[in-house]
Formats: sequence, C-alpha cells, structure tokens
Amino acid sequence: MRRKVSTSPEKDLGKRIRSARLKQGITLQQLALRTNLSKSLLSKIENGKVSSPVSTLFTIAKALNTRITYFFSDQDENPPITVVRKNERRQFHRIKARFGYTYEALGYKRKEKLMEPFILYMDKKTARNVTFCHPGEEILFALEGTSEFKHGNQTLILRKGDCVYFDASIPHSGRPIGDKPVKSFMVICPGENNRASLGELVLDYRKKQR
Repeated sequence: MRRKVSTSPEKDLGKRIRSARLKQGITLQQLALRTNLSKSLLSKIENGKVSSPVSTLFTIAKALNTRITYFFSDQDENPPITVVRKNERRQFHRIKARFGYTYEALGYKRKEKLMEPFILYMDKKTARNVTFCHPGEEILFALEGTSEFKHGNQTLILRKGDCVYFDASIPHSGRPIGDKPVKSFMVICPGENNRASLGELVLDYRKKQR
C-alpha cells in the first residue's frame, strides 16, 4: 500500500505562490524586481525551503496583484461564514525562521474581508527585535506571557489580558520578556472602511540591535 506523502506548510505556500506567478506569466527575475527581494530568496520560498514573515508575503501578494489569503486557501468562493478548527490553522512562519515569530492564519477560508486575524507566538530564545510599519490598524490581545511593545516613542509592557489597538502606520515592534513564551491574538485591518485587498499592504521591517 502506497503511503500518502505529507507536505510542510512552507511547501504548500510555495506552490501557491509559484502557481500565482506562472498564471500571470511572470518570471522569478521579474518578481524579484517588483518585490525588491532576491531571486534566490524567492526561489527558496517557492520551493518551501524557508519560512517567510508576514511582511514578505504581503509584498509578494501585492506584486502578484492578489490577496495574501490566496496563499493559504484553495477555495475560490467567499462564504458568509467560515470556521477554522484548531487543527486547521495554517502556520506560515515557524519559530526557526530568521525573525523567530510564528503566525497561525485564522481567517484564510474567507477571501474578501476587512480584517486578517492571526495567532502570534514569540519566544525569548529565538525572537528578533524587528520594527514594522504599514497602512491600517491593528489589535493585539495578550493571551499568554509578557512582552514589551513599542509604538512610535511609547513603550508598553503587555501581560495576559491586556489589549492594544493602534495605528499601524506608526513604526511598532514587540519582543517577549520574562521566561515564558508569548502568545497573542492579532488582527490586521487595512483601514479606510473598505474591502481593499490585504495583499496591498506592504510591511517595511528593519532589524534593530538590542
């Protein structure tokens, strides 16, 4: 009896990115120019050899004129209600990736939407201090652990049960503090009360020295 070969989340995501690129007749080199990402990195992403932060996926989605949710779902319809069971969450940035963040997509089954919800995991041993800046608004609700959250010139300590709602166009970052890993519920919204594609968000990130 032939065994079914399971694929990793990175490989599934990479296949969808390659499919979207090929459908539009775009070469890797052309995509590299559109995204300002190296051809080598894009090749690794398409082949499932590396995990990508949400910022990189937003950039690729914008370059391909598609939504980031296309990378996580095979469904073309947009049902009025969707359910993502606990075992159906799609993890697309593993703890071993260079930023040390893990994201689990919660709303990928719905194509057209105003918000993009995730579960965010950060571990003190692996997380890097990275600053993000993009259009729209965000909500971050602390489920477990303690983290330091920076928004512009303001620094906050977030503990279990704390929630921040903020302007995402202002540079912001977070890092775990204490011994326990951090788990948060995060919602990204492009804002302006429209159904603009979340794939149009371009996140600029810069590494900072601690």
